[in-house]
Formats: sequence, C-alpha cells, structure tokens
Amino acid sequence: MATPRRLDRRAFIGGAGALAGAATLSPTIAGSAFAQAGAKTVTIGMSQEPPTLGYALGNAYVISIVKAALGNQPTLTRRNDQNVWEPWLAESVPTLENGGATYVGEGADKRLQVTFKLRKDVKWSDGKQLTASDFKFGLDLILNPDYPVPGRDTQQKIAALETPDDYTLVVNFMTEAEAKDAAANGRGGLAAKSFADFANQSGPVLDPGYYKDYLAAFPKHVLQPLIDKVGVAELPKQDIMRNPLGIGPFKVTEWAEGQYIALEAVPTFFMGAPKIQSVIVKIVTDTNAILAQLATGELDVVTEDALSEFAAPELDKIASQRVVRAFYTPGATWEHVDLNLDNEHLANLNVRKAIAHAINRQQLVDKVLNGKTKVIHSWAPEWRWDFYPDIPKYEFSPDKAKALLKEAGYAPGPDGIMAKGGKKLSLKYGTTAGNQARLLVTQLVQADLKAVGIEVNLDYVPSSEWFAAGDNPGPLWGRRFEMGEYAWVGGDDPLGAKNLYSTNGIPTKANSYVGQNFPGWSDPRNDELLNESENTLDQARRVELYYEQQKIWAEAVPVITLYARANVTAAKRTIANFKPTPTNTPPTWNIYEWDVTS
Repeated sequence: MATPRRLDRRAFIGGAGALAGAATLSPTIAGSAFAQAGAKTVTIGMSQEPPTLGYALGNAYVISIVKAALGNQPTLTRRNDQNVWEPWLAESVPTLENGGATYVGEGADKRLQVTFKLRKDVKWSDGKQLTASDFKFGLDLILNPDYPVPGRDTQQKIAALETPDDYTLVVNFMTEAEAKDAAANGRGGLAAKSFADFANQSGPVLDPGYYKDYLAAFPKHVLQPLIDKVGVAELPKQDIMRNPLGIGPFKVTEWAEGQYIALEAVPTFFMGAPKIQSVIVKIVTDTNAILAQLATGELDVVTEDALSEFAAPELDKIASQRVVRAFYTPGATWEHVDLNLDNEHLANLNVRKAIAHAINRQQLVDKVLNGKTKVIHSWAPEWRWDFYPDIPKYEFSPDKAKALLKEAGYAPGPDGIMAKGGKKLSLKYGTTAGNQARLLVTQLVQADLKAVGIEVNLDYVPSSEWFAAGDNPGPLWGRRFEMGEYAWVGGDDPLGAKNLYSTNGIPTKANSYVGQNFPGWSDPRNDELLNESENTLDQARRVELYYEQQKIWAEAVPVITLYARANVTAAKRTIANFKPTPTNTPPTWNIYEWDVTS
C-alpha cells in the first residue's frame, strides 16, 4: 500500500450496449482550438472528471492521470511500471548504501539526513528554471495548516529542508528531542496534537520511504504572489488549480467542464519533446459509451477508472478484432465498504461482524466480475511482503450473522428487520454514481443483509461529491456516511497505512479534514504498531508489526473487505509505448514516450 493516497483507481463500468457509431470526435471537441490539423493526437477516455488539478490537492485517482501528463506535482524520484523507484528530478536515488542517506549527531540529537542532487535541465512550462527553492516552497505549503491536503504524515517528520544551493536538497528528519518538543508544543504552525504520535519517541524519527516521493516542487514564482494576494486558505479556489503550471510534457489549453480536458505538448520538456502533439482527456460517464467509443475508435486509450473485470467479456470481444489491446495487470487495488463507527448500530462489534458474515463475497466475484478476481480479507495484497496469511476471516454464514445480532440484543420486528430499543437496524449504503458494477454489488449486498434482518438504503453519489475534500468535504471526508463503498489503491509498500487507520488519521473539522481513517476506528495498540512500522528501517521488524496490526484490524472490523481488482486498461494497437502499471502509478506516467504508429 505504498503511500495509499489515491482514491478509487477504477470506477467499475457496465456491460456494453450497441457498438455502432462513427469514429469521430464530438462537434464540441472537434471544433475547439485544441484540435490541430495534422497533429498526432491521442484521446484518453476516463469515467470521472477530476475535481481539481491543484498542487497536492484532492485524492481521486483520476487527478493523478492528468497530473502525470502535466508534471504539476513533480517529485524527486518515481516508481516505474516495474515497481522500481528511479530518479526523476533527482540525479540519483539516495540510500544508506550509496551514502545519499546517513545518520548525523548523537543521542537524542541524532537524525536521519538525506541529500538529493537536482537535475539542472528542468524548467517549468513557462520557461522558468526549477530550483531547490520550489521544493522548499512546496514542503512549506503542504505543512501549512490552512492548506487542505489529504495528508502530511511523512512531511511532518521533517525538521528542516536545507537548500545550500539551487540544485541541492538536504532533508533533516526530526531528532528524538525535536519530536518530543513537537508533541508538546507543535511545530511550524501545526498544533501539538498533529505530533501526538511522537510524545514517546525513542531514537531519531525515521521513514522507510525516505528516498520516495514525499517532496514535490511547486512553482514559487507563480504561487507566492497569489498567496500574498488571497492567502493560503483561498489558494485552492484560484484558476491555476484548474490550469496548473507544471514541468511535464503537456499543459492544459482548455477544460470544458463535464466534457474534456485538452492538453498540448511542451517542446521544452526535459526528457525531450513528446512524440504526440496533443491529448484529449475525454470524460465519458456512461458505461456503455466507453466500450462503444473504444470499439469505434473514438477513444485511443481507456484508463483504469473506467474499466474492470466486469467489462471483460465485451472488452475481450473488442480486443479479438485486433484493433485494441486489453491489459489485465495484477494490481493492489481493493474494493471495500467502510463502516462509520459513529453510527449507534455500527459501533457494536457484533453488528459489524454480522455484516461481514452476511455478505456473500464470492457471489460478487462470480456474478459481477466474471470470476476474474478473488475475495480478500486484508488491506494488504496477498503478493506483498507484509500480507498476514493467518488473518481472521469472516466466511459467508447467514446463521452466524443472525446469532451475532441476537447476541447484540437485536430481535426481528413485524417486517423482519432487526431492532433494538425500538430502533430498526437500518443503514444508508453509499457509493459512487454512474458505476454499473457497484450498482450490482450494492444490490446484491442489500439482498444479503436483508436476509439476516438488516435494512439497507442505497445512496449513489457523484464521484466529485463522494470524494470531495477540503473545507467543504463530501460524505467520506466529512464522515457523514454510514456504509461507504469505494476502492483503495496500494503499492509496493504499506507505508502510509497510518493515514488510513490510526487515530490521528480520523478527519475532523478541527484538523481541517486531514487523514483518511473514514471509519473513525481508534485502537491504542494499532496506533503503536503503525507508528513503529513507519519509524524503523528494519524490514524484519516491519513484517512483525504489520502482521499484528492486520490481526487487530480484522478482529475490529472497521471495514468490510470485498475483493481485489486487476488494473484493467485498453489501448489501440497503434499506440506505442503504452505501459500500464500494477500500482497507483497512473498509465500516463510515461506519456511523453507514447507515439501513434501506422
């Protein structure tokens, strides 16, 4: 689950409808100034519109698909399609072995220090040179309590980011003494409660991802004047968050809300001018239309948010015509249902266990996903080193579910729905709208729960609202849901789980809705395990910690795990160098290498 900071990698799509239709752009797109005669153009189909393209803002996976093309959150290192971390804006990946990372100081003043050397050939798309000051500015903005980022766990561990020259960054992680002081007094504008995990810090503050992507460069020369004018809190509302300046191979030229985002190539891109000149990111929310437009050639690429195992029969049929390639990449994304523990029914452990036993998850896999995936029981994928093989499991057993509800004090009413103290066991079950597979899944779950006396009312919410963060949060960040289905996207490491399942990860108005522990689950031992797991570089110890954490988590049932999901994408055979990934690295990670061949 390496930095699990991307929500909902795929919105499941529905079955194919009629596949007839001309392979042409819509009149709106074709008539825009963006459509360039003779230019190599690639049209990418997505099922969800990004709610923002702002710097470090938002958590919907579709945001990252566009941001990778724009490079408006450029990091020092990146993960490629083989799950290998490689230099990006840094000249090399620092490690303890190569001396890029080292320990300095002694005792309570000992710290981990990491040095990055920057490339000198990187420019923002307006021609301004990228320097170390842009990374320093980016870190300061992410750490500003008035800036509504989804999380800042790793960034908070940094005591200081030094910039001895324009192309050198020296990251100083906190010492034991600095960590304890932060827990007592706060640090850098963040309140002491933000550092509560460090109150009993022993030894230097560490992070297993010290060489990864926690530092991002933001264009100081553009954003600082805006901040001076409107303030940090108002920055997310500014136009630049829809047309951001980046260092990537493309820039935004037009955003027609609800229709498409048009991009054009940046010839000065530091990896070389892109091989294609323009990109249309087309928003196609209708499940049948995605497949129809892929079949007719109107779409060149379809991303994971719009495809799943649910579409396999029709997608394979299209691919068999030798025009399109379908990719089923084993991934680390898992579909699940969060349970809001603030709800008086769901606060009862036996009710949560009853729900887990009542849902026939294998039926979901077989009926909805064509048997192309498997039921899961943990947030860690089975192929990853931290997966606990003996995790507690809740097999499908309506009898056990009914027994647990009886033990919890519930009895069936005249309509068959369980009740306790005069209150019916009735819950609202929310998920994203426009998602045919989730429509079917929720209906099957609804029937399963009704069979044991739990009433479920289905609620389908537009993804932009469901995943809304910031000062006007949607049902998840605002924790106004009762049962909420969506997907987490994992990676090659569980780093970041603290943001999902620690007490400090519970988003509230008081902490500006930072964190992604939407169930609101809190367990002291769980907090200890997650804190230690992200504050050690001892891999064997990390395995022990995550094993114990998964056991505690599964026994508490704050989440109903459903099934793993493959990363399903599609591209025309004429699209060269399309390399989808198994993790939350979007398929546009190498879009500058894409080409259109005959």
